[in-house]
Amino acid sequence: MMKISSKAGLKWGAFAAAIAMTVGVFASRSVMAKEGQQAGPFDIPAPELVGGPWLNTPGNKPITLKDRKGKVTIVEFWTFGCINCRNNLPSLARLQKRFEKQDVQIIAIHTPETESEKVDANVEKNVKSLNITYPVLLDQKGENWKRWKQNYWPTVYLIDKKGHGRYQWEGELEYNHGGGEEIMAKRVEKLLTEK
Repeated sequence: MMKISSKAGLKWGAFAAAIAMTVGVFASRSVMAKEGQQAGPFDIPAPELVGGPWLNTPGNKPITLKDRKGKVTIVEFWTFGCINCRNNLPSLARLQKRFEKQDVQIIAIHTPETESEKVDANVEKNVKSLNITYPVLLDQKGENWKRWKQNYWPTVYLIDKKGHGRYQWEGELEYNHGGGEEIMAKRVEKLLTEK
């Protein structure tokens, strides 16, 4: 039997406590369980979208996840001043084009970080100048951010036909050639095959 000195025991105890705290932080960072940058599969009801206004919807009317039941939805939390969010735009545009015939809908939830981003007119201007054509929910008071327990811009979720969050990607989809766009596309294809 190996004997551990009290000094080593204290060091090990501090190390174990740090590990437990880190695991606790990862588990509580979002409404969806995470395993680092990309997470899934999990199967958790996604919180309903609230607030507004909305951009890029017919009559700027709201979209609900309840109305999207039976269809796959991609939800991204972003803000226009975030370079990582801007770097995701080409990937999201390609995903939109790739899946438009299967009625996969991208919904961008714009939650501001700076005072400038809290101004609706600034968001509208940037949505137009960035050529974003999918629906954008202005989450100017952070209601959806809080409901989804968000911490990072950008974060992309895949919502299945039951309205459940199944996969998540934090950060740029193609950061450091991460291949996130194709990984998420394959996951969308998988969700489309489910009944």
